[in-house]
Amino acid sequence: YYCAWSNNMMCSHGQYRVATENTLFAMPETGIGFFPDVGGTYFLSRLGGIGTYLALTGARLTGPDVFYAGLATHYVPSHRVDSFRRRLLHLPFTEDTAAGGGAVAEVLDRYHDPSAGSASRLAADREEIDVCFSETHQTVEEILDALGVRASEGSAFAQKTLVALRTKSPTSLRVTLEGLRRGAALDTLAECLRMEYRLSQAFMRQDSDFYEGVRSVLVDKDHSPRWNPGSLEDTSDEYVLSHFENLGEQELELLGWDWSSKL
Repeated sequence: YYCAWSNNMMCSHGQYRVATENTLFAMPETGIGFFPDVGGTYFLSRLGGIGTYLALTGARLTGPDVFYAGLATHYVPSHRVDSFRRRLLHLPFTEDTAAGGGAVAEVLDRYHDPSAGSASRLAADREEIDVCFSETHQTVEEILDALGVRASEGSAFAQKTLVALRTKSPTSLRVTLEGLRRGAALDTLAECLRMEYRLSQAFMRQDSDFYEGVRSVLVDKDHSPRWNPGSLEDTSDEYVLSHFENLGEQELELLGWDWSSKL
């Protein structure tokens, strides 16, 4: 199926994902003491260093960024969207079009602007993102160290990114990175959603940073969260891994879809 990002995000799991210049995308959950959910451990873990960067920092992307990163499969300028939609709606309903086959792909390709990625700011930062957020880094501390090296060499990107990461929940950063590394090893969206359900339940504990993050960003809006633990060093491995524990009879059961298939 197809989905379009216009002024906000609709879906990251469609077969075809269309962005415009009005598209905005972000996964800012580490800033409220949570983690990138709704399948984030699946699709972000498959974007290499860019996915890790987006998951940890919550960086906001525009339409060209979304297409460059691979989150969108196509880019259609907004002044062509109405015509694009009409062309899709007038396709005959067949088994081929229902499955997103050749006729749908032909319309998408006709309206798609493949040059859009050249306007992405991610392209300018790509080399530093790939190095600092490399999949070879297994801890948040390793990522911070890599950014620190670049920052000491005068990198504005690394300096800005370090500042951003220091505002995030240490627990969320560590759980998110662990979730991405585990998600990359899982074959299907369903497996990632089951893992994310476990994480969501762990983040509902009374001692979770989630409540403080929501207070700080959405309720009082003082943007001065008091994270607990307050540093990566004080966030134990045992505490992080406890978020991934099996829920037994409370495990997520997915119904009404062939969740065994890959996207």
